[in-house]
Amino acid sequence: MEPFLNALLSTMALGLAFAASLGSTRTLAASEMAVLRVVGQSAPAELQCPRAPARQQANRLMPDAEILAMDERSALDWMPLPPANAHPNALKVGLWGDSHTASRTFTDKLLEALRLPVTETHPSFLAPTWGLKGVKQPLRRVCLSDDWQLALAYRTPKEGPENYAKSLSALHTAQAGAFLWLDFRDPSVQTRLKWADIHLAPDSLQRDLTLGITVDGGAESLVQLPPGSAPRLRVQGEASFATLQLRLISGAVRIDGISPVYEAKTAVILDLFSIPGATAKGWRIVNKDHLRQEDTLASGYDVVILQSGTNESLDPDFKVPLYERQLSASLSRLKAAYPRARCVLIGPPDAHKSSSTVRMINDSQYRLAMAQGCAHWHWQKAMGGPGSAQRWLAKGWMQADLLHLTPEGYAQSARSFKSMVPIKAR
Repeated sequence: MEPFLNALLSTMALGLAFAASLGSTRTLAASEMAVLRVVGQSAPAELQCPRAPARQQANRLMPDAEILAMDERSALDWMPLPPANAHPNALKVGLWGDSHTASRTFTDKLLEALRLPVTETHPSFLAPTWGLKGVKQPLRRVCLSDDWQLALAYRTPKEGPENYAKSLSALHTAQAGAFLWLDFRDPSVQTRLKWADIHLAPDSLQRDLTLGITVDGGAESLVQLPPGSAPRLRVQGEASFATLQLRLISGAVRIDGISPVYEAKTAVILDLFSIPGATAKGWRIVNKDHLRQEDTLASGYDVVILQSGTNESLDPDFKVPLYERQLSASLSRLKAAYPRARCVLIGPPDAHKSSSTVRMINDSQYRLAMAQGCAHWHWQKAMGGPGSAQRWLAKGWMQADLLHLTPEGYAQSARSFKSMVPIKAR
């Protein structure tokens, strides 16, 4: 009887230790975060995305013994939420826009024109728009299963307020086995992270959530977050790491974004939240208090840029008074979220089918910018005014759709923008 009792007590002790290590017996305050310490390989291999974007990984919850073994290799701790990473010496720029800025061509050429180092330019927050056509993020590779749904603030039918992080987007799934793989080796193969904070929406933590996390091809660590957990999970390697792989084991998860902190020097923070097809509505419905709570920049941005108007110009029912009321509401919320930042409005470039509406939108943006203390860049005027799309097409600066620019057209535009609108730290 005694050996059996000893074995039973030992098993109970292991179970209690396991529950404590996962935090399943406590509810975390909003000022706390979970920290997962992991070990990867010293020379991580290239991520090879599955040929089909369907689930390819085993979909079973491991037995307790295997979970315990994994917990010995990597520890999940709870700690107070650290002060926001302010990057006090970095120029900090946030840009929200549409397809004209989503591809990074415009912003890369702007950095070049400003003589800012690309290798020392990093994001403080990555939008969860991975895999969205037309969006290019500072990532070497992304592998995303087809089980995820993307929510975009500008598509929300309601007028808000909605709890979006500053990406104004969210990625969610309840399908066990759904996976997300990210390779951070951009702009060079030497790029590494000190850690990455995964921002989880509170909706994800209304019931038990179990995730599998792997960095640099190491052993997978299982993370069980109980209901009421603080919605931030920091993944920190024993050494700096390049790749992060996540899969859903059980529960439902909504990812609002990822905050990477890079090993290399950061001279410029450039957060690009542009989405093809977007309008300025996203800012009109956002809950700015929730947004600021989730922001990792203590002092916000030096410059915030709202680039919009092309998609609004294609609305056959476009009306100037309604447009100005709606844009004014969006701009007011942006300024309320980042009151110390210099704000800039960028109007739409010329477009053949909606050239006259583009002119009215730029004029409206100029009036609103002046009224709210912002700068405005009249992109259509910088191109030469209404009808310039045809001339830019002849120069090879406009695409055949007479709506989007070519890389050289965006480069010309970035240089023009730089000469007219100062982008500098406070």
